[in-house]
Amino acid sequence: MNDPEANLGRFSALSDCIFAVIITIMVLALKIPAHNDAHALLDLWPDLVSYVVSYAFIAVVWLNHHHVFKHAASLTSLLAWSNFANLFWISLIPFTTAWLASSRVATVPLTAYASVFLLVEATYMVLMYESFRQCPASDAATLGRRRTQRIRAWIMVAVFAFAALAVFLPALARLALLAAFLVLHTQPDPRVNSPAV
Repeated sequence: MNDPEANLGRFSALSDCIFAVIITIMVLALKIPAHNDAHALLDLWPDLVSYVVSYAFIAVVWLNHHHVFKHAASLTSLLAWSNFANLFWISLIPFTTAWLASSRVATVPLTAYASVFLLVEATYMVLMYESFRQCPASDAATLGRRRTQRIRAWIMVAVFAFAALAVFLPALARLALLAAFLVLHTQPDPRVNSPAV
């Protein structure tokens, strides 16, 4: 296993498996409605809203994770540990999603939920830094795209930190701030119209 590309490929595959397990755990935690009518389904709105936001977040994180890994040339210690840290915080999403739903979007669970989003983004930034460092930009266009990605990541760190700390805001407003990542992160490289993965 002295082949850097093979190591990186296996590590990326391991990450994909962890993402799949996390999504599976999250869907298994969804509650079944108590009755067979629309009112019973509407009563589960905290479960459904938190699940949709969490699922979308994991999907977008996976797309960006794959995009950033394409820039890495080998599996360095910083790349490995930042990836494990990123996956650690992602693995807490099913727990905080379930807690948020069962609390009916109470303040403390929502703060924990937002804090996990913040820590996922912060560790992603280290992953992005190490991947970009391994593959220096060869032209001004690539430098510009990378700068855009870094600025976008810093904006999301600020938004997630505000959502975690803004306990004075209504719960749904804080959830809307957490869902704001969809605006900036849906396309991994916002300046290039290319395949997502």
